[in-house]
Amino acid sequence: MGFIFSLMGLGLTLVYSIMRLVNFAYGEFYMFGGYALYYASSLLGIPAILALPFAPLTGFCIAFVVERLLIRDTYTKKIERPEEYALIITFTLSIFFQNLARELFGPFLRTPSSFLPGRVNFLNFVITWDRVMAVIMAISAFALVYVFVKKTWIGRVWQAVAQNRPGALALGVNIKRTNALAFATSGMLASLAGALLAPIFSTYSSVGTVPLIKGFLIIVIGGLGSIKGSLVGGLIVGLIDSIVSGFISPAYASTALYIIMAGFLVIRPTGLLGGKVRRA
Repeated sequence: MGFIFSLMGLGLTLVYSIMRLVNFAYGEFYMFGGYALYYASSLLGIPAILALPFAPLTGFCIAFVVERLLIRDTYTKKIERPEEYALIITFTLSIFFQNLARELFGPFLRTPSSFLPGRVNFLNFVITWDRVMAVIMAISAFALVYVFVKKTWIGRVWQAVAQNRPGALALGVNIKRTNALAFATSGMLASLAGALLAPIFSTYSSVGTVPLIKGFLIIVIGGLGSIKGSLVGGLIVGLIDSIVSGFISPAYASTALYIIMAGFLVIRPTGLLGGKVRRA
C-alpha cells in the first residue's frame, strides 16, 4: 500500500514543484485508471495484466486535455490570482468527474479480474499475487520516473523550472510544453495506481477521495517537492495505516495518520526530505 500510494504523492509533487499547482482533481485520475483497466479487460476480452497499459495511457490523455483546456490559462493569461483560479478549477473538476463517472458507469462497484490468481505465503503472512504484482509494478514505475527526472533532458528541464522558473524561461524553456508533459505524467501515475489496486478494492465513482487525501499526507510527511520524500512518506503512511488497522482497528487508522501529519506541520513543516522554498 505504501509503494502504491507513493505514486500518488509523486504525481502531486511533480505538479506542485513544476507548476506551483495543487490539483484537487487528482483522485479522479486514480478512479479513471480503475475504470480503464476494467473496461479494457472486459470489452477486449483480455487478461487484466495485458489490459494494464490502457490505464496509464488513459490518465495521460485525460490529464493532457485538462491541462490544455483548463489549466493553461493560469500561466498564459493575465489572471489576477492564478493560484486561486487553479484551485477552484480543480476542485470543481473533481465534482464534475465524479458525477460524470456515476452517469457513465453507474453507481455499482466494478472489479477487474485478478492479475495473477492465487496467494503466496511469506513469513507466516498470506499475500495475494495481486498485491505482489501491484508492489512490483509500483516500484518499477517509481524507479522509471526517478531515472527520467534525473538522467534525461526533459527531466533536467523539469528540475530547472522547479528551481528557477524565470531563469529557465530566459534560457528558452518552452513552459507550455513542460507544464503539459508534467501534468499528463502526474495523471498517468495516478491512473496506474488506481489500476493496480482495482482488482483488490474495486473501483467506483468516488474511489479517488481517500487516495487523494493520503497523497497529501505523503507529501506533508515526506516533503513537498522531493521525489525521495514521496517514497519515504508513502512507506510511512502505508505502514502506519496497516499496523493501526491490523492491531487496533481500521476506524483509527486515519486518525493516527492525521495526528502524525499535524505533528510534522508543527515540528517540521518541510517534511523529512523537503527543503525551503526559494524564490527568484
